[in-house]
Amino acid sequence: MKRDKRILEIVKNKILSDYKEDILLLVVYGNKKENEEENLGTGFYFIPKDERGKQLSTQFIVEGVSYDLFPISWERLVANAAMDSPQGYLLLDTEVVYCSDEGDLSRFESLKDSLKVVLSGQYDEALLNKAYEYFNESYIYLYNMYKYRDSISSVRLEAGKLLKKVANALGFANSQYYKNGNGSVLRDSLNLGRLPKDYEALVNNIIFATSSEEIHAKSLSLVENTRELLLSMKKEKKQVELFETLFTGYYEELKKSINKCKNAVSKQDYYKLFELFSYIQEEVSEFIAKIEEGIWYDDRNAYVEYSKHFNNIFKVDLLELVSQKDDKQILVAIDKFEKELISLISKNNIKLLDFKSVDEFESYFREK
Repeated sequence: MKRDKRILEIVKNKILSDYKEDILLLVVYGNKKENEEENLGTGFYFIPKDERGKQLSTQFIVEGVSYDLFPISWERLVANAAMDSPQGYLLLDTEVVYCSDEGDLSRFESLKDSLKVVLSGQYDEALLNKAYEYFNESYIYLYNMYKYRDSISSVRLEAGKLLKKVANALGFANSQYYKNGNGSVLRDSLNLGRLPKDYEALVNNIIFATSSEEIHAKSLSLVENTRELLLSMKKEKKQVELFETLFTGYYEELKKSINKCKNAVSKQDYYKLFELFSYIQEEVSEFIAKIEEGIWYDDRNAYVEYSKHFNNIFKVDLLELVSQKDDKQILVAIDKFEKELISLISKNNIKLLDFKSVDEFESYFREK
């Protein structure tokens, strides 16, 4: 458009006349947007060289059209190149219209190339982890909906946050970025290749619901279905892990925590015991699940999703015993767990470094 071209020319001339030593690059972004609307001005930003360069920042309106000439740091662009942000369009859908140095232009192009590599399929697992990070924040909004359920306006706003967060998570999971930016993310998410069950229907149900209860219920369903999708995608990327890789030296390390548990029982320190049992039960469950299923579970997953192998082997719920404050049964459970762990490791032909004396250890260590 003529207006955009003239404004861009004005900005470039200002740089050349007053900021030539302070601005590294002037970049137009969003050149791959679909259905560009008449009343939306071109998007541009600049990379300042120094504090004075930041003074070029200007937010203005011309003929009813809004423009935002804003500074971006190299650090933010590096984060975009690593897909730490869903705003990939700030790098990929761009044209450099002014540069003060070819080295800076080369650096910018290198960041674009890096982002292309990230989105090429080589880093799908890393992007799936990023999807989990975004998605897990959706629980905050579910809580806020429930807590303030008497205010439907508040519930609607929290639902809006949730929908945006889930949509961005799905973008990461699909190794995609949204070219059209804010205001188009929900619509564009409908075209992604992998979506949760009933995604479009649930989005519509949430937006057009008439009660707080309905919004919360449909949001909960969307979160549940998104969890299922992300977990299924995680399982598709499973990788076999050898038992000895995870468990060689593991009992020897865990023995300190086991001894701490016994000490805690003797002092009836149930806070310490609860903390230690939580750590042991979670980590051992994760290790065994990795061996059995080929994927790492972590605090982004519910314990019930990866505990079955632990339960089948050890047949004990350590945390349940803490709640009962039955010291005798707790000590029995600790001993049983320790024996079962040793047996499991031995069955997999891993030799324990468990010495009866310092002299025995010295003899071993001299020959190591």
